[in-house]
Amino acid sequence: MFDSTREQDVRNLKPINFRPILFCALSLFSGIMLYRYHPVLGIWTALMPILVIGLICLLFYLIVDKNKRTIVLTTSICCCFFVFVGMLSLGLKVNSLLKHNVNDGYYTVVGEVKDVTYKHGGYYATLTNCTYNGKEGSDLITGFLYEEISLYDVVELKCFVKSASVEKGKKISNQIISGWPTSTSEVYSCKVIGKTDGVASWFKTKTDVKFKSVLGEDFGILSALLRGDVSEMKQTVTTFRVAGIAHIFAVSGLHIGLIFTALGFILGKFKINRVLKVAMTTSALVFYSYLCGFSPSSLRAVIMCTCMMISKLLGQKHDGLNALSISAIIVLLINATDLYSVGFILSFTICLSILILSPPIKSVLSFMPEEFSSSLSVLFASQVSALPLSIMMFNGFSLVSFFANFLLLPVVSIVYYATVIGTVFCVILPINEHIALFIPQVLTVGIKGITEFISLFPISLNYMSKPLMGVYYLLLFGISDFINIPKKVKFSCGVILIVVLLFIAVRSFFGVPI
Repeated sequence: MFDSTREQDVRNLKPINFRPILFCALSLFSGIMLYRYHPVLGIWTALMPILVIGLICLLFYLIVDKNKRTIVLTTSICCCFFVFVGMLSLGLKVNSLLKHNVNDGYYTVVGEVKDVTYKHGGYYATLTNCTYNGKEGSDLITGFLYEEISLYDVVELKCFVKSASVEKGKKISNQIISGWPTSTSEVYSCKVIGKTDGVASWFKTKTDVKFKSVLGEDFGILSALLRGDVSEMKQTVTTFRVAGIAHIFAVSGLHIGLIFTALGFILGKFKINRVLKVAMTTSALVFYSYLCGFSPSSLRAVIMCTCMMISKLLGQKHDGLNALSISAIIVLLINATDLYSVGFILSFTICLSILILSPPIKSVLSFMPEEFSSSLSVLFASQVSALPLSIMMFNGFSLVSFFANFLLLPVVSIVYYATVIGTVFCVILPINEHIALFIPQVLTVGIKGITEFISLFPISLNYMSKPLMGVYYLLLFGISDFINIPKKVKFSCGVILIVVLLFIAVRSFFGVPI
């Protein structure tokens, strides 16, 4: 059912498609997660991974061929190394966060808006480069703010500040692990006193003025699509979330992939040294990621594109799983707390699902034309993997999202290209924005109208328990291309998965078990 070309006996297949880099990335994850519990586990934080990896190594060492024992031993040593690297990276990050912590009390805080979200009629922001009564301090997460603020604003708050600390015998708190050791929910005054310096701030200000001139209050849609900043959309983003397509505003594989394709086409028209071409493309993608705030999803896509180019340059076959693993390692070495961020979890889970689930799904859809089956398999893979996470993180998964994505994603790609080209023309060249952005203006109005219509049918799944989530992902893993098991077993996993989905639907719609 899942791959008509695989007729050989499964006994001649490897049980899994072994990739040492992937296991190193998983070991890094384990080290980061273990360190969070080190106040509780004590010395066992270090002993547990050594014992577990050592036992697994011993078992494989005894059952594999002699010529493969070196690989097993080397991989086990590397996994242990990455576990401790994960512990070290989170430890250094936590210590860095707590180093500039301030005591609880009333302060006048001045900081730069690093991240801002609009909901329930107000703003929630993260401030960086903060000073507390004139003295340098840690980043600050704010509570509800009535005053209108934007990304890259410099704001002054008069507020009561509370600081978190690592308590002995307790795991590291969510507040610290999220990168916000200092917070305030009591803000007495807030005012914008300036803008941060830098290209990203200039680019946001310049593009927002152009977009607002063309689209009025809907300018935030183009701002979010181009840079990933949804705060300017205000309540409009809720409509896209209900329709299940708000992910188009998270700068990730879709956006980076489109830029990567365009750069490849343009640079391909010139006779440029291949190494220089890779360097130019990577530099352009990194710069774009910088304009988008270096989000984990954009960095992941940039690193994967770079790995693809380097593989081609070296004449090697590109491996998506290795590229994804390398990107995860780099992103987490930069900031270990990203492992607990919604953006990282969604981006890497969905990308992994596309890599290992779309091939077997595509084989099921082999009766369709090639391009159609490829698009549908990617869409199915991303949707089934996002379902549990959406329910757990956002309290629901829209059942109309598949239809909305299938209908609107091709149009969004056109709007994105038109917006990038139009932005270049009206920001860098002296061309009127109403001319340069005419196509994005028309298509954005159409996308918003279709999304508003789809959102009138808020049919969603909202039931998911943690044990059920575990079973669900094990079944997805079973039907994936990563593990080699008999077709009958894969078919059984698929059938059970459908039963689980029906169970989730019944619980969601009727609130009772089957």
